Amino acid sequence: MPSRHVWDRYSGSNPQVKLNSVKRDQMTFPFSPGSLLQNNWRSVLSLTVMAVLFCASTLKAQEPDAKKADDKKEKSSQAVESLLPKPVVVVNVASVERVLQDIDFIFELGERPEIAEIASASLANVNDLEGLDKNRNLGLELYLKTGLLPQPVFIPYFPVSKISDFLETFQALLPGMMKAEERLPREKDLYVIDAGNSAFYFRVEEKYAHQLHLRGGAETDLELFETHRFKDPAQQYQSLTAQYEVAVRLDLSSIPELMRTTFLGFFRTAIETQLQQRDGESQAAYELRKMSGKQNLENIEYFLNEGQQLTLGAHLDQEQKLGIVDMLIKARPNSDLARSMKNMPGQASYFSVVTARETLPLAASISTIMARRDRKTYLKYLTFFEKQLGEKLLSEEERLQQTNSVQQFFAPVKSQVDKGHLDAFVQLVSTPSKKFALIGGIKVAPSSNLPAALLDLINRIEKQSDNKARIFTNAETVQGIALHQLQPDTKSADDRQRRFLGGVPSLYVGADSEVIWFAMGTEIAVAALNEAIEQIHTATPEERKIQRTAPVQFEFHLKPWLQLFSEEEINASDIMRVLDGVFDSKNDLVLITTQPTETGIRSRFLFEEGYLKLLGVSIAKRFDQNQERRNRNEQDRLRKRMDQLKQKQRKQKQ
Repeated sequence: MPSRHVWDRYSGSNPQVKLNSVKRDQMTFPFSPGSLLQNNWRSVLSLTVMAVLFCASTLKAQEPDAKKADDKKEKSSQAVESLLPKPVVVVNVASVERVLQDIDFIFELGERPEIAEIASASLANVNDLEGLDKNRNLGLELYLKTGLLPQPVFIPYFPVSKISDFLETFQALLPGMMKAEERLPREKDLYVIDAGNSAFYFRVEEKYAHQLHLRGGAETDLELFETHRFKDPAQQYQSLTAQYEVAVRLDLSSIPELMRTTFLGFFRTAIETQLQQRDGESQAAYELRKMSGKQNLENIEYFLNEGQQLTLGAHLDQEQKLGIVDMLIKARPNSDLARSMKNMPGQASYFSVVTARETLPLAASISTIMARRDRKTYLKYLTFFEKQLGEKLLSEEERLQQTNSVQQFFAPVKSQVDKGHLDAFVQLVSTPSKKFALIGGIKVAPSSNLPAALLDLINRIEKQSDNKARIFTNAETVQGIALHQLQPDTKSADDRQRRFLGGVPSLYVGADSEVIWFAMGTEIAVAALNEAIEQIHTATPEERKIQRTAPVQFEFHLKPWLQLFSEEEINASDIMRVLDGVFDSKNDLVLITTQPTETGIRSRFLFEEGYLKLLGVSIAKRFDQNQERRNRNEQDRLRKRMDQLKQKQRKQKQ
């Protein structure tokens, strides 16, 4: 099991086919998609291999057309110019064998290995996937045609062996749905599958079959496919295959600048059309929505211009019993995005002593150096909220004063943002009473005026006519910090509040000269916040300099949530009973971290053993349900047949 905060460590009959003109042991062929079969587990095992293929009715190879050499050269030149040399999107599966091993492992964790054996045995129904190299990668590429409005072209790729083996597998996948004719290939290593109004074309290169699906007479697309120079997928996606069982990659560098600029122009026009003020929308709400919309648009443009690749990959670490999902952004070399990502870690968090605490039900922390463009964005938002709060709480004369409480409250926050260090944490802690309390803190620039400014704002909020909360200033004191209590106007707690928080929750907020503190819950939340602040204040300077978590980190433990329920409540629910049997305090962690890499940034989603075991148990339970349903249906059919037979016998006797 991984250490909690060593985050960088995770850092039918089948017709026989005859091809008389070609020797069976000399031919290679790709395979084509199948649909889900009646046997669910056969579908599960073949889904990865066959998902991008479609049913076909007739397999044939056409005689090569008589063409002049000059015509072929001309078409080849036109085709290459009409298809971008690199795919924009790639979906890569490491190999069939690795997927099968992961399936075995999942069912072993779920203590149902016999289901994996049934699933493996069911491959015999699809010819054991003969004709497909089970140890090499396969997947799908999406190319774009050139032009201001590019059209996508989907090209699956498959590692193949002999055509005879493939044909048997293909027929097993689609029993009775295809008829083969004794024809030669259209051209060398080019094969055609007719499927009514469409056709599937296959090119075999470097022991890989690339596929094109055409509807109608799209001869231009066929010329693109016939003449395009496909790279070897084994070499092209070697890094994806080595790291992940399944991966999706968006390659922005393959899109020409003119095409990208044109797309952004259309996208900007569409977004700006949606940013007009709506009927009945207040001016403040409109300004905030407009600001957010423009910022989102700028972020998208920034990513498309500064980013090079976006990758999403999934891996199952059987040795450590971990499920891992990565999202990686690779920046263009020497770009502003590359520099900002490299500087992201910055300095240790002021709260690092408490953010490293383990087994919390829920926790999130951030300590990162913001890029200059992000600082400007946050300052815009802070200025907007400062203006709105000032108009709400201050008179016109007070707003003109540079020392009003709103200005004194926002000044250290804006100063901290301007320096670029974003430092904050929030935790849901489990108290000795097994109830939860939410605590947190936000680091700001040092300011002796901050506590008094916060107190004045609380007093002004209390006097507002639309205030529905009961407010108690200086209600509690923790480590010399006054906490102000904001309690909802509710006399009794509902069932959810009593279960999770122990009663009606209050919001406690306070500040010292450099941190805004807050807590939510009953009085136990105050004790939890006091413990955290004391732990920070008593830490040595050396301890505070140690960064124990990723620059951005989120973690979730499931077991503490289950402990909120009684044994009777757990036993009364099928889902709760399964969860309680699967999870313990050593296998219930979901950890999400974001940290820089050599070429960009990576966000990792890590799932401990309990979640993998839950997956196996859930699939096994569904398998059992399907088996029970099949048995019931079969019994019903037999019963109906028996009834029909008895009725027939009675009629014969009459």
